[in-house]
Amino acid sequence: MKRIVLALGLVLSGVSWAADPVTLDRNGVLWRLTATSSGTVLVGVKDGEEVARSLVPFPLGLAGQNDSHLQLVADELTGKVVVAWQRNWTANFSDVVLAVWNAEGWERITYLTGDASLRARNPVLKLARVTSSYPDPEDPEKTVTVSESFALVLWWQGDNGDQQARLASLNLTAPGDDDKAVSVVTLDGQLGFGIGCSQSLPQEVLEHPIFAAGAPGPVVHVLAASPSTCLLFVHEIRFELQPPPSTGEEQGGLGAVALRRRHTPIFGVRKVLPVTRELSAEGTRAVLGADLQPVLYRVVPEGVEYIVAIDQGWSPKRLLKLEEGLSLDRAIALVENLAR
Repeated sequence: MKRIVLALGLVLSGVSWAADPVTLDRNGVLWRLTATSSGTVLVGVKDGEEVARSLVPFPLGLAGQNDSHLQLVADELTGKVVVAWQRNWTANFSDVVLAVWNAEGWERITYLTGDASLRARNPVLKLARVTSSYPDPEDPEKTVTVSESFALVLWWQGDNGDQQARLASLNLTAPGDDDKAVSVVTLDGQLGFGIGCSQSLPQEVLEHPIFAAGAPGPVVHVLAASPSTCLLFVHEIRFELQPPPSTGEEQGGLGAVALRRRHTPIFGVRKVLPVTRELSAEGTRAVLGADLQPVLYRVVPEGVEYIVAIDQGWSPKRLLKLEEGLSLDRAIALVENLAR
């Protein structure tokens, strides 16, 4: 089972953001993303031979600047390679960058906040794919099928009393110069309510929103903390076709091309969980599986402590003890597998 795992303050060997991410596309190209002193480099290798190598434009310019939290996916529908990472200008100034490689060049490079003082950090990247049909406006007896891919980037930004999880959605099927193909939302802003928050949420929980595990599909789930409500939310993002243009809109004389509709992200909430003191322990990790029942755990000297989301909130804290035949790695894998 594939799992998206969040490391919250616990430094282990091989943590996901420290290693160079790799992915294999359907054409047999192995893509690797590497952070260098000059900036982030994308390399493609097919059948043992290098077929692409490029430093992402806007390289690093000053000593002490670096790129981290590298993310990489290859989209089967469009053939595009999508990368995202955290660009660290100084210890307290950073941004999240999204870039798209198409065939032999970069078609899009976007700084998602544009304000390094917001300290955007901990990005994660996921693909979504959706197909819908609607009656052909020129021949209602026929249907038009729309298949689109989206790259979703999730990150945390802000400090002290003004912190938030944000999500960017990029329509990969749109032209590379289409500014409307990218949208950015604040997840707290999608809730539609706020009850106020008098307690301080643990930074380990706040700063690492995650995607649920699963192959690219029409629905994506996100686990994120809400500073305005002191709650954990499982957000749902699904994609629906935009309504057709009104008859008074300019058609441009292009017929069905002008009337072609796109998908747009629709936000909702699937689950609300209270923040308990179990979440405040330093070194907590979170896993969100397809069943949308998060598992939270941390490594302790005796083994692995964990709690599991249930219908009434959270289970009692449990301990999986290390013993002969049960190593730490195996214990962690067993606990993570509870998020099915």
